[in-house]
Amino acid sequence: MNKTCRRWLAGAVLAVIVLAALAWTWYGVRQTADGRSRYEQINDEYSQVVDPADPSAGLVQTFAWEKGGALYGVRLLFSIHGRVAHGTLYAELQDSAGTRLAGAACDMTALLDNTFYTFIFEEGPVNLTAGESYRLRVWYQPATAEDVVGLWASETVLTNMPLTGGTADSGEGTAALQLVTDHSGGFASRAFWVPGALLALAVLGGWWLLFVKKAGAVPVLCVAGALLGLIMSLIIPPLAGPDEYAHAATAYAQASELLGQAPYDEQGRLRMRECDAPHMTDETGERGVFAYKRMAGQLLETGHDGALTAVAEDVRAAASGNRLLYAPMVLGMALGRVLGLSFYGMLWLARLCNLAVYLALAALALHLTPRAKNVFFCAALLPMALQVAGCLSADMPVMALTLLWIAWCLRGCAGPVTTAGWLAGMLLAALLAPAKAIYLPLTGLCLVIPGANLGARPGWKKTAILGAAALSWAAANASYFGYLMRDMPDAAFWLGGAAAVAAAVIGLCAARLWERRPAARRWILLVGVALALVALAALFWMASHWGEDPTPQQLVEGIQPNGDSIYTYSVGYILRNLPRVVKLTVATFAAKLPAYWQQALGTALGEPVIYSVEVSWLLTLALTGVLWLAAMPAADSPRRLPGWRLWWVLALCAGCVALCVAACLTWTPLNYEQIFGIQGRYFLPLVPLLALAAGEWRGVVRSRDLSAGVRLAQIGLCAAVLLEAISQLAAL
Repeated sequence: MNKTCRRWLAGAVLAVIVLAALAWTWYGVRQTADGRSRYEQINDEYSQVVDPADPSAGLVQTFAWEKGGALYGVRLLFSIHGRVAHGTLYAELQDSAGTRLAGAACDMTALLDNTFYTFIFEEGPVNLTAGESYRLRVWYQPATAEDVVGLWASETVLTNMPLTGGTADSGEGTAALQLVTDHSGGFASRAFWVPGALLALAVLGGWWLLFVKKAGAVPVLCVAGALLGLIMSLIIPPLAGPDEYAHAATAYAQASELLGQAPYDEQGRLRMRECDAPHMTDETGERGVFAYKRMAGQLLETGHDGALTAVAEDVRAAASGNRLLYAPMVLGMALGRVLGLSFYGMLWLARLCNLAVYLALAALALHLTPRAKNVFFCAALLPMALQVAGCLSADMPVMALTLLWIAWCLRGCAGPVTTAGWLAGMLLAALLAPAKAIYLPLTGLCLVIPGANLGARPGWKKTAILGAAALSWAAANASYFGYLMRDMPDAAFWLGGAAAVAAAVIGLCAARLWERRPAARRWILLVGVALALVALAALFWMASHWGEDPTPQQLVEGIQPNGDSIYTYSVGYILRNLPRVVKLTVATFAAKLPAYWQQALGTALGEPVIYSVEVSWLLTLALTGVLWLAAMPAADSPRRLPGWRLWWVLALCAGCVALCVAACLTWTPLNYEQIFGIQGRYFLPLVPLLALAAGEWRGVVRSRDLSAGVRLAQIGLCAAVLLEAISQLAAL
């Protein structure tokens, strides 16, 4: 068999595997999400069984629904008197005049004793008028005279809701009744084929591009990322992404400003369109099949008025107001409102804009990097990366900028950097640093670029890059840093800033001396260690002499009704209680490190604090293995991070983790036994750097190019994660 035949045979096998996976998932969705009902109780009191005096006339329950709306069916509590009944039972909805509106029937053998049975109207939902009286007639055709079916009812009649038609010895009452207010029917299994078709197209299209057309990494990333990201934008329920409700409120307010509308009223409430206000909440959105059904019913609606005539009472914006982070979402929301889309259409358009910007920046990073393209490809298509890109999340620009920044640094390591390239690097560092405060150490990656590649005065050029990053970071986080130093005097703040500037200057001078005078490196290390020890000693002295910890009495009085302390960690408290902080950190990572890795890769999707969609650990291990294969060096390839550069990259990653821990400590009450608020997606930008570091291990090397297989494996694993996520999300 020649090579072409083998290739197409492999494609056919892949198609069979994809179709089998889709069929299996469809069956699971059909079993768990189809035929589900939501109901509202009308009467939950029952203590007697009422049998009909005449089975053919049946029992008639009069009721009124105060809310009104679409009624899909009813639920009634039956008694079959301890034996299996045979025959056919009917339930018919009538108006007050006795005219039939809808009905349903069932085989009486399906009834269980003292168990509710759900009737779904054959005609579909019926719109009931709020407060109006309706009749529910229940009768049956028994197979024998012994087949008797009764209804459980209360011993007293609820207001204007009598149950009539019972036997003479039955007392008056009201049947135990529940109204089916929503029903999924076969919606889930039908809707599944939309993401299912996109998923099959992503995997099989990726195979065709990689193995038939021999396409490069960038077009494959764009096509597969667009299809998989589109699936992610559809399967994560509205406002159910990580902190999506807060990011949506921020983007909505900024979109109002862009459109020339006042975002808030006099009381500080978010002004909204009439069609948006009922859906915008201050909590994670609804999950499950009914959330998808409601979204699908309104997704393509148009013609909504753009006037902000309603307000959202309890909606809060996100803590960060960085307009750069929200620009794609703001543009999508503004465009959706101009087009008159519904809330769900507007939200989806904002998600698509977020996804498009992410793919554009990720593709640019993949194009720029001269090496490790497989690492960038796999990192860009991690399920968590697609989730932050396919939802309304301010983490999307952070991940995209990180990929761009790493690519720029690797490009600088591989060849000369022009003046325009240096200015671009400075701009990237200035954008990345304030995007999320914990990623400031990543800007130090520019130090791995050899000085010769930067041309004249490389030290000053690196200083300018780091200075731009530090200034933008300080401007964006000055107020928050002041909050961290709340238990320290102002003098400590200014002394700490001066010390940081001095440390930066000394470090840069030492770096220049390190490159120019190799013979002096031992003395540079000794002086550096001595200065670091002096700085630590001064820091501890300041922490122990400036600021006070809460007293035991204050700690007791500061316990809230939910058990949380009102006191949280500050910089001063952390430095004065380092052993406790170390113990807390170790306990947290010992308990949750596997979960953090799952979340970083995306095998645990959703909003971890509220709900988590955790797929098989086999997929977590497989994604980890593909990342390792992507970073695996060829036998004769040069090192990407030679010498001290590998350790510097690991130190930068450790610095980001340390800042993440410190930031989350400021949210953690003092009486907690683990750090609150750490989420695995915070470590997502570190994944490509960790993969590059792992690729420096030469214990295993590849003897041939694995690019096509690695890229297809990443697409397939991401698709597998999405398939399992669809199954779980529909069943919530």
